Amino acid sequence: MENNKFVSRLHDKLERVTNRDVDLSVNDDDPTFLEVDLEASVPRVVLGSNIYEYPGFARMCLEYAAASINEGRHIGELEFHMLLARN
Repeated sequence: MENNKFVSRLHDKLERVTNRDVDLSVNDDDPTFLEVDLEASVPRVVLGSNIYEYPGFARMCLEYAAASINEGRHIGELEFHMLLARN
């Protein structure tokens, strides 16, 4: 699948599970990058370029971003592990 189409699908899924507009972009300089900015009126999510090569990385980043946006705060590591274990 083309990278732009993949990012578009991730963006659509993130907006669907959070029921909010989200600004999603990819950091091509740092493959393992993950940032969720909750301060703006529209949450901003930046994912590293490893999402193109590692589907598990993309899924975990998306799950973390969605949980943080839904909670309105950055969720902790243990809380995130519990979330992944339930899914």
